[in-house]
Amino acid sequence: MGAEMVRLEPETANFDCADARMHPNVCSYAKAVLEEFSRGNCDGLILTTCCDSIRRLYDVLHAGYPKKFIRILDVPRLENEEAVHLYAARIKALAEDYAVFSGRKFEEEELRRLLLCRAGAVQDHVKTSVPPGAPRIALLGARYGKSLRELLEKAGANLVLDMTCEGTPRAFSASAEGAPVLDCYARQLLGQLPCLRMADVSERKKQLCRFTDEIDGIIYHTVKFCDVYSYEYSILRRKTEIPLLKLETDTTPQCAGQLQTRIEAFLETLHAVDGKQVIKKNAGKKENRHLYVLGIDSGSTSTNAAILNGKKEIITSGTIRTGAKTTESAGRILDEVLGKAGLSRSDLSLIVSTGYGRVSIPFADRSVTEISCHGKGARYFNPNIRTILDIGGQDSKAIRLNEQGEVADFAMNDKCAAGTGRFLEAMARTLELDISELGPVSLRAKEDVAISSMCTVFAESEVISLIAQNKEKADIARGVHRAIAGKVCSLLSRVNPEPEYMMTGGVAKNPGVVKAVEEKLGAKMYLCPDPEIVGAVGAALFGLESFGVA
Repeated sequence: MGAEMVRLEPETANFDCADARMHPNVCSYAKAVLEEFSRGNCDGLILTTCCDSIRRLYDVLHAGYPKKFIRILDVPRLENEEAVHLYAARIKALAEDYAVFSGRKFEEEELRRLLLCRAGAVQDHVKTSVPPGAPRIALLGARYGKSLRELLEKAGANLVLDMTCEGTPRAFSASAEGAPVLDCYARQLLGQLPCLRMADVSERKKQLCRFTDEIDGIIYHTVKFCDVYSYEYSILRRKTEIPLLKLETDTTPQCAGQLQTRIEAFLETLHAVDGKQVIKKNAGKKENRHLYVLGIDSGSTSTNAAILNGKKEIITSGTIRTGAKTTESAGRILDEVLGKAGLSRSDLSLIVSTGYGRVSIPFADRSVTEISCHGKGARYFNPNIRTILDIGGQDSKAIRLNEQGEVADFAMNDKCAAGTGRFLEAMARTLELDISELGPVSLRAKEDVAISSMCTVFAESEVISLIAQNKEKADIARGVHRAIAGKVCSLLSRVNPEPEYMMTGGVAKNPGVVKAVEEKLGAKMYLCPDPEIVGAVGAALFGLESFGVA
């Protein structure tokens, strides 16, 4: 009918418009579509009945934009002749509505001609340009946007199967001569790989089974506040032996850092399973006595560095506050550890970066995710470690290692500082304590005080309320630590933890948190002399391996 159609791939920095007109817990994709549409770039919008959030979005748009063409196309949940006729009738009604809106006429023969042009235009595989030997990935779950596609490509994922809403192959053919073209069209739409709202989703399992031998790992994508795809993910996690990573996005660019870490760490894990090196071998070897490798871990709160020699001995290490500029803090820690070791920059054979700021360190030769580096570093300090709990300034990670010390599974907290160093700093500030005092003070607690919220803002309000009730600082501090223990132990449970356990990161220096976690977990936590440098040591070890130092 001559309309220019665009599939919305919304990305927004905030939900100001949506939060004013929809419930805050509505699916973030639906809210992002509202934000995108409110910018006024479209004359209309056609929605399909994916879920209740999309129905609510339709209600809001239909009421808010009466002069625009806003329609929702109900898709039958069955695939039979009655459903085909019903769906064809709904499509025809949509076309008739648009004819009234636009003044253009719907021609069934034009649709037949277009279907002839597209006949057979389908690919079962998704072709991407990837390096040889890259892990072969299947992408499942909810629709994903441009940002996630770019992250996957940048990380070198070889996407061989796309079973998301957007990746379903669409193979249309023209109807038989004389047959109703809309019935043919509706039948083919309903016959596609079914989404999870359909009554029969068995074809999804069959499709995945057909590609099992061609897949090294599965990335399962969901949208924040969407529960539909969580059911399929849970089944896959229980029943498939293929390595599985769950990604949750909220259509904002702010989660890109965590997504990049998760994706890269997952691909590194698949490399390790296949016995491949995460870092390629260096062409030339240096004698071990002249070999110095610097590992630098750039985190949100602290920047840590360690220099190892060819004998895998720690020559020196250091920790400084990251501050506002990752590049500047990396330069400062480099100068500091070189000065302590009595070395110059030219003495370093390799610099390997890790942490969220790893890609922003211009003088680093290589980068490895903090997931892999913490696994490598933990085994360096204690070869018996199988499960690691890393609590840093802005996130928490649970990492399970296999018998060979390779990362077998990992989980990270969501885009929230609950239970991290930032959270503890806020609680200490409210209690008028230095962060270094919070742990020792909590060990003197005598009364059980519960903190019910892990949101930093709400928890701070609870603490203020407890102070008003004249509760002791020690009791409140222990309540804070126990709340953290409950949260991080839930995170640990997601990776099927096994003893021995180790705690890393700056929060491991807090004896109150360590004690609370041990009580909740029912097991002792191994602590190395400086838990903040474990990631930096792991990065240096990866560098040494590239020179053949096992």
